[in-house]
Amino acid sequence: MQYAFCLTDSQPWEASKFANLSQGDLSEKRNNLICTQCKALAWFRKESRHGHPAHFCAHHLPECELKAEYVVVDQDRGDGTEAADMVQSSGDIIVRLDKEIGGDIDVLPPPELPGGPQGQEGRSHVVRGNDRFSNQEFTLRRILHRLVQSPDFRTSTAKITFFKKENEPYIQGMVRNVTCAFSDINKENHNEKTMFYWGPVTSAKKTDDGKIWLNSTPRYQSVSVAIFSDIADEFLQTFNITDLDDLAGAHILVSGKCFFAGAKQAKPVIWCGTLNQIVIRRYRAANLQVAG
Repeated sequence: MQYAFCLTDSQPWEASKFANLSQGDLSEKRNNLICTQCKALAWFRKESRHGHPAHFCAHHLPECELKAEYVVVDQDRGDGTEAADMVQSSGDIIVRLDKEIGGDIDVLPPPELPGGPQGQEGRSHVVRGNDRFSNQEFTLRRILHRLVQSPDFRTSTAKITFFKKENEPYIQGMVRNVTCAFSDINKENHNEKTMFYWGPVTSAKKTDDGKIWLNSTPRYQSVSVAIFSDIADEFLQTFNITDLDDLAGAHILVSGKCFFAGAKQAKPVIWCGTLNQIVIRRYRAANLQVAG
């Protein structure tokens, strides 16, 4: 998109003019962008090293006339382009975190903005014996894919267990109780709670202490995910990130403890110290043209 509306100053911006803002103004405004037509979450991409001009993108509503086509650009084609699959009526969902090795996935845009119920941490237990034969084994990528695309999955009562190791449970409960959208995080239910949180990222930066911060918009509680400095370089390598700006517009699913920061203790911050407990879903417009 050439234009996006900024909620900070209540005016539309053209991409090239937006790119020329001071670093301070750009950092503030880029987390407060919406589509000029459907008002959906938007984000800014600066001119790339490949020659793509500065532009805006958005997770448009289905009826929006400005809706762009997004394409798969990496090896993970099948995982993200297919419609969200059905959950079987019997058998638990299992995610084995010790098998997660990271990696990015660029996919078609979701049909609607994220949402979901408030989360509550479930009980843990060990699954034994023949019970495991009827289980459905998912990856974190598949869980995030379903959360983004399927409102029914977000409210599902299906039982899901995230295992640290073969028989060592990490988090277990109904899907709707152990996952939580950024937009639904609140201090009463989630302060110092460890569960799987998910939502959109509109900017990312690396601070002087080596941490990587993935930031969302005020519409999504201004959630920030902090990647610890000791895994920051491995995080970039694992997810094939050469420019933090490439994370703008991505959805992430991350497990960590949620704290509340800021002057009014209202800003949720999720701390991530392990790469096999985070996954990223990135997007790229199909019609980008090299400038020149």
